[in-house]
Amino acid sequence: MRIAVLALLLCFAASLGAQERAIAWQGSGADGRRIDFDPQHLRRPALLLFWATWCPYCEALMPHLQKVYDAAGHDRLDVYAIDIKDDGDPVAALRERKLGFTLVRDGDPIAARYGVTGTPGLFLVDVHGDIVYRRRGGDAPEAVAAALREKLGLPPAR
Repeated sequence: MRIAVLALLLCFAASLGAQERAIAWQGSGADGRRIDFDPQHLRRPALLLFWATWCPYCEALMPHLQKVYDAAGHDRLDVYAIDIKDDGDPVAALRERKLGFTLVRDGDPIAARYGVTGTPGLFLVDVHGDIVYRRRGGDAPEAVAAALREKLGLPPAR
């Protein structure tokens, strides 16, 4: 009986303070070079955007993410645009949309590891490797940007 109660208390305590951890991955960049994401050794927070060229919700969200990226400073935040479920040209799409994110091609295996089944999927990972924000389906781009600004300690958009 004592063991059961102790196990229950430990599970409850763990759920109160548990942080979801980011998962390490490897991918290919726009130029084919390997990109290694190791959440145990981050120099700055990272935004992981799972997107596709054909996704209108991604297209609506991405300019807001670029504004957050610009406000944070490119030396204080990394943004990975992880292309999934796509047969378009993600390099051209990022260029046409004037987005300065680091492209990760063919990210379906990475999406599977994060449980992403649709686009856009979005995670903010802090320097400790903890996922401190996750976009929920239906969140408006403005609300996502405001939440990211808050988590990053940035002033609200004007």
